[in-house]
Amino acid sequence: MAQQSIEGIDILVPLQEWIEDEAKKQVWQNENKYWREWIIRKTTIAFGITELLRHSRNYSRTDTLSFSIENFSVRINIEQTAGRFSQPTWNNIKGVDMISPQLSSDIVEPFFLCNSFLFPHGSDDAEDQILGRYLEVIVQTLPDGYSTASTVNQIEESCCHSLGVLLYELFSHSPPLQDAGLGNTRLYNKESQLESNDVLQEPVRKRTRLSDSTAIAAQSPSFEEATEENQETPFSPHIPLMKLGFPASISMLVQNLLECRGGNDNSPEGAYESLETVSKDLHLLLLDPNHVLFDQEPISENGSVQLLFRKQKLYGREDEISLITDAFCRVSSGKSEAVFIGGFSGSGKSRLANSLTDRVDTSGGYVITHKFDQKPEKDTETLLLEVISTINDLCLLIKEKSAQQDLLAIVKDLKEVFGTDFSLLTRLLPSIGLISSQLGHVNMVCDQTDLPSVCLTLQRFMGVVSSKAHPIMLFFDDLQWCDDSAFSLIENILSDASGSSCLLFVGAYRSNQVQDNHAIFSLIDSLSSSGLPTTTLGLEGLPPGELTTMVSDAMCMFPRMCKRLADIIFQKTKGNPFFVQQFLSSLLDASLLEYSVQKRRWVWDEEAIKSMDVTDNVLFGLLKNMTRLSENAKLTLKVVACLETMKESTVRHLSTISEYSNIQSELERVIEEGFIVKVGTSDFKFVHKEVHEAAYGLIPDNEKNRFHYSLGMTLYSMIKKEDVDDIIFSIADQVNRGIEDLSIQSPELRLDLADLNEIAGMKAMNSDYMAACSYLNTALLMLPTNPWRSQYARSLRLFSSLAKSTYSCGDMKKAQEILQEILGECNCIEDKLPAYFLQVTILNACGESVDAYSTCREVLSQLRETIPQRLEPRETTQMIKATLKMSSGLSLDSLLEMKGMAKKFSITLKFYNFITTIAFFTKPEIFAFLACKNVQLTMKQGVCKYSILGLVLYAAAIISGSKTMKDTQEASRIGKAAMSCFKKRFHSADQLSIVYFAYFGLVAAAYEPLQSCAEMLRQGFDAGMSDGDPATALLNSIQHVNMALIAGEKLSALFDKVNYYLELADLHKHELGKTFLSIFRDTISVLIDTRESTSSNMNNTTSENGATKLANNSGTVYFHRAIQAFCLGHSERCQHFIEKVQVGSATEKLGKMVVMFIHGLNSFQVLKRQNTSKLRKVTQNALTALKAAALHSKWNFKSKVHLLEAEFFSFHGNCEEAKASYAAAVTSARSSRFIHEQGLACELAGFHYKKIGEISSARDFFNQAKQCYADWGSQMKVGFISRQLETVDLLA
Repeated sequence: MAQQSIEGIDILVPLQEWIEDEAKKQVWQNENKYWREWIIRKTTIAFGITELLRHSRNYSRTDTLSFSIENFSVRINIEQTAGRFSQPTWNNIKGVDMISPQLSSDIVEPFFLCNSFLFPHGSDDAEDQILGRYLEVIVQTLPDGYSTASTVNQIEESCCHSLGVLLYELFSHSPPLQDAGLGNTRLYNKESQLESNDVLQEPVRKRTRLSDSTAIAAQSPSFEEATEENQETPFSPHIPLMKLGFPASISMLVQNLLECRGGNDNSPEGAYESLETVSKDLHLLLLDPNHVLFDQEPISENGSVQLLFRKQKLYGREDEISLITDAFCRVSSGKSEAVFIGGFSGSGKSRLANSLTDRVDTSGGYVITHKFDQKPEKDTETLLLEVISTINDLCLLIKEKSAQQDLLAIVKDLKEVFGTDFSLLTRLLPSIGLISSQLGHVNMVCDQTDLPSVCLTLQRFMGVVSSKAHPIMLFFDDLQWCDDSAFSLIENILSDASGSSCLLFVGAYRSNQVQDNHAIFSLIDSLSSSGLPTTTLGLEGLPPGELTTMVSDAMCMFPRMCKRLADIIFQKTKGNPFFVQQFLSSLLDASLLEYSVQKRRWVWDEEAIKSMDVTDNVLFGLLKNMTRLSENAKLTLKVVACLETMKESTVRHLSTISEYSNIQSELERVIEEGFIVKVGTSDFKFVHKEVHEAAYGLIPDNEKNRFHYSLGMTLYSMIKKEDVDDIIFSIADQVNRGIEDLSIQSPELRLDLADLNEIAGMKAMNSDYMAACSYLNTALLMLPTNPWRSQYARSLRLFSSLAKSTYSCGDMKKAQEILQEILGECNCIEDKLPAYFLQVTILNACGESVDAYSTCREVLSQLRETIPQRLEPRETTQMIKATLKMSSGLSLDSLLEMKGMAKKFSITLKFYNFITTIAFFTKPEIFAFLACKNVQLTMKQGVCKYSILGLVLYAAAIISGSKTMKDTQEASRIGKAAMSCFKKRFHSADQLSIVYFAYFGLVAAAYEPLQSCAEMLRQGFDAGMSDGDPATALLNSIQHVNMALIAGEKLSALFDKVNYYLELADLHKHELGKTFLSIFRDTISVLIDTRESTSSNMNNTTSENGATKLANNSGTVYFHRAIQAFCLGHSERCQHFIEKVQVGSATEKLGKMVVMFIHGLNSFQVLKRQNTSKLRKVTQNALTALKAAALHSKWNFKSKVHLLEAEFFSFHGNCEEAKASYAAAVTSARSSRFIHEQGLACELAGFHYKKIGEISSARDFFNQAKQCYADWGSQMKVGFISRQLETVDLLA
């Protein structure tokens, strides 16, 4: 069907055919302007379809409404002549028709907006910006046979989802449920280049970060991994349009339609509820495509993320704009008026006034403005001069804007008014000479400068220069800083008795900075009394709807998507535009509002935002209104001020007491008034710290402690009636505030308060050890004199808990003093054992490992266990054989079925665990023997939670001394069985940290990826800190850094972690941690630094002095010196240090393998100068050992084997084999994500190709090495490789 028109031919094309035709045009997508136009056309059709459905759903007939593609047609206009406009464009769509019911719509643009949507076709320098279209859809009259529907809601429930299916096919060219058919519809353009296998990485600072003191038992999917873009949901069994390259706004709109389930309550948040809302969103996309439709990445020039505020838009002031505009219109007709605008700073006063300036300017008027500032030194004369100077600026403006004849007319009128005496006028307005030279050279006869004369002169001047043709707008801002004299001058200028002035005075002032007696209100009253029309406007905050628009504009999002955020912002700012922008900026700074690169839109944390303080404008009103509240409301504020955060259970408890019976209703009132906000599901807090302080100030200072105590005792009176665990801290805090001022004589009450603080202290030990110390110390103060005699059991509990809390806070000296008191007062060894265990823990952490070992040995002897002072190798061998035989049938099932160990034996095993761990560092020769004792005790007496660590240490002993594959397999079997048993049978929080240290630090690296081991060690650190065991936590930190460094973690991030760990080690006096972490930081610093002079640090002995105290790890310093020398290319120095490393029987497997790997590689370099049998044997042993290790973990060791083989072949001149092995080493390292080993393989390959004269290949490998080292973060290695490239270029 076609219709002839002047512009061309209108034709009706079935929608299916139109979609297929559009699909063929995707070749244009490489040119951004065509791609944008393509999206606009589809969005226009979507808008037309939605409007048709919106109208049709209000009518019904016997047949059902069809949402199929076949039910719609597109009416387009095609030009008859070929040319550059013959291709379809955005404006050739004339309408959309529906077959059943038979409806037709015209898509038109109002005539007054028809030129607002411009697109520079064919222009080479055309920008990608497209102006918006204000489209209207006119639906033709419905045919006969239709009647108003009575089931609109039922139809509405299913319309949105069906429309989503239709629009999905419109945009993607395939139905949403046919995933397989979407593969060929992916868009490629410079705005949206998303591949299905792309992984968009958020900036590190945007990821959810867990506290370094939080224990994590298992990994969970990240926030980004759980988004709708990355997984299918019950509501979206399709590929999101954004993954097909469409803008995020279109993808979200269609997604939210598909999520509709016909009124189902399970529809996710964001699902559409009506077609009207869909239509509004589509209209917005077309109205402002650059801002809303097409994706905006809000990145400023300096790379920071910013919100895209519409700085020129004045939100929510339509009524005020109308009033001030009407006032100017009346002034233009020959009158003077005054408008005063009051409001809080940032409410939009200046912008409201400035909204009129363009109108004044185009009407031939003049606008002069001045802003007063606050300067204490200003006097009356200065303020008057500012007003006069502003009027003087008017002369300049008149000269610039007026034609010559107008200037002559002004001069003539001035002469008529002033005669020949221009003396005072010229002195007041020096620039008047610019209007005419006749006015600039006059006899200075008059010397009158009194205020009345000044006022009269300026009034007469304004009467001359203002007229209907040239009205004047005088805008003075910040009038709150003016005084009576300045206001008097303004009043006289406006009060022209002759009525000749056409002057609009606009004055703005900050309502929060003026009192009721301020002179500005006298000026307003005086002007009104004199008959001058005066309008007073008070600018409050934006209403919620306008605020939502402002926020959505800033985020380039649909208003409905950010309404809840806008509601929170309204509560915090009361809609003040300035404070809204400041508040949003503060959210950005706090990372509570972030731009998600993956979602291509803003995301935020609602609960965290709710807990933020209100802004200053809201605070001002709250503080002003607080004194007007009722006494009951004030009492509620006092209670919340004392508690700081009040829980619903507290309200419930207090409401049962007559004094606080109204607290529930009063709380609701102060929430409504804005003083308090509910955070989460059960907490109430003040909206701002100053509101909190003001509420607390309602209690006289001399009554505060008594008020706290009375409130606490009121709550405490209910402690025996019901469970108050959730408010125990509140009760204890209130009571303790008043204890100091009260003389509590009652022994019963003192013991009750001791119980209260003990309960609070024990609960606080789960989260806050500083608070626990405070509660426990208060509990001890409540006990009678000589408590060990009269309150032995209670004293033992309190002193033991206090020692643990003090240790967890890092006060080792105080903790040891408390432990000494416990050991001196306890009656039996059973009561002393917990104190002994904490004592040896502290001794070991403080670097007194020998004393810790001796104390452990003495305790075990009291438990009737014998540990030999010296041990012959034969005895160790026999012990290991006996234990292997005893544990041969050990499995997960046998561990799960094994009987539980008696308490007395479990305590013994606990000390065996600890002494074995100490032996690993201080007495490696006895480590295996002690590990066997652990296992034997479990096999004889049964299993307990300490058995897990014993078994893992035993596995570590086997794997450290393994000589065959069978040994490693046995260690793996026992270690895995122990960890599975730990997870299924025990999983004790107090054992998690030490078990992770032993398993992932000493055992698992033999067969599990290093990266996962390093991560689990980090979790072990978190678990230890969470459990208040910093000593064990820092053992995990040592192994975590060691493992992460070997695994090639980014050096800069690792350096930050080491510094963090070192701070904690220093705080907790953990000498072992400080020693090893300092060694690691040394090496990381050398690798990061670009200056080779850093290598001089290798001669430092600070860390070495600490490490040499530890027999098993004295070689750690030498090994790291060797690593530094190796990376710097100093092979002789590396050989010197690495030969000093003593690899003992208790050295963990990974450490042995890395030492052999570096020793082997470095020996190939030394062999080039010293070809000795000893060095050749080193290389052969290294290759043999690494091959054996690779049998258990290709991930960790295969790349090392390939690289050693490559160096072997290169050294012996087997070039082809060397090339293949280097390539295999690079591939294997890349596969295992060892970026540093990949760089090393490329580096050594580069040297090989350089040696055999293949310079181009050498250059390629060196460049690859440089990139790998850059990614690793080693500027030192980047510099080293850059110098090699220079030599290669010279050879080329």
